[in-house]
Amino acid sequence: MLNLVMQGPRMIAIRTGQQEAMMQYLTGQFTCETMEKLGAGIDTAKTHCVLCVVNENGAADSVNYLAVEQSVEYVLCHLMNPEAQQMIHAVRALPQIIIFNSLGEQKPVVDKMRAELQCERTGLDGMLHRENNEGVIVAFLIEDQPGNRKFYDEVLFADYDYASLMGYLRIHAPRYLAKAFAPDVWHMVDLRIFDRYEAYDLQYNRVTEAIKALKLGYIVTETWNREVSMFADPVGTYHIRLLTFLNPLELKKLLIGLEYSQGGSRIVDLDLFWHGKKISWKNLLDDKEIRKKIKKTASFFPKSSFFAVQSEKSELILYCTEETAARMPETTKEILLQYEQQINQKANEQ
Repeated sequence: MLNLVMQGPRMIAIRTGQQEAMMQYLTGQFTCETMEKLGAGIDTAKTHCVLCVVNENGAADSVNYLAVEQSVEYVLCHLMNPEAQQMIHAVRALPQIIIFNSLGEQKPVVDKMRAELQCERTGLDGMLHRENNEGVIVAFLIEDQPGNRKFYDEVLFADYDYASLMGYLRIHAPRYLAKAFAPDVWHMVDLRIFDRYEAYDLQYNRVTEAIKALKLGYIVTETWNREVSMFADPVGTYHIRLLTFLNPLELKKLLIGLEYSQGGSRIVDLDLFWHGKKISWKNLLDDKEIRKKIKKTASFFPKSSFFAVQSEKSELILYCTEETAARMPETTKEILLQYEQQINQKANEQ
């Protein structure tokens, strides 16, 4: 999961007197997975709808949960079929979910958000007992690895409009997250993507895939902007504000590696800004530890010599691309290669 806050799946409660038959019907109709408890198996990347099948003839807690990959509209259309209708006593929507990609110590984050937004502490299962779909649930995702997704035990129920609360949290998420860590543990940086061939959809998908695989950070906000090139022409750039636990120099090193395709050609400009100041390749060369790895010496290059600088830069680029490739999973390399081939194809068409 890349975003600090994101829209969660829609939840629907289905009351039936034939729970087993209803479950057989649903699992036959949809691409879905059963969950032991609500939220435990939600795959934030592919779960679009969660069905809570409540047995009216059983105990109060007799509920089965399904994480469904299809959209809520698709699900509702199938629930209107006669075969499903004869088993359903009632269907109702549950409050919408906002997923907060929470890290570190959870209690201070939850406490601060509850106090400021005047939320109610509850559990996800408690939503089944609400009689309407008003309000919003804020759930805290603390682990999002395949086969190991965990939510914090408590959720917050906020009596807010969904769009308003989502907009608020997108702005204030880092402020809440700051309660979970010491001040110097994480950094807020800006990543600017510039592509002269304007294949921004492909570049964005490639970069975000790499950010996720390399665990470079979490996307806080995204926006388009316009800058002026060295020829005084306005150019479009895509800005990503990233919350990262890496040292900015370490992040810049990996971003330089991502500027180059696996074939060795430069296919994108990735500029990194920290506290409003651009971090360049020269900042990496000025770092003694990085110089030791590249040149086996900590001495600085002669800045008066243009050719020496360019030689140092070439060696730095080779070092960065090798470092980035070494950390990249093979499956991710295959995905990035497909994007790179499409980017090169678009460049050749220009």
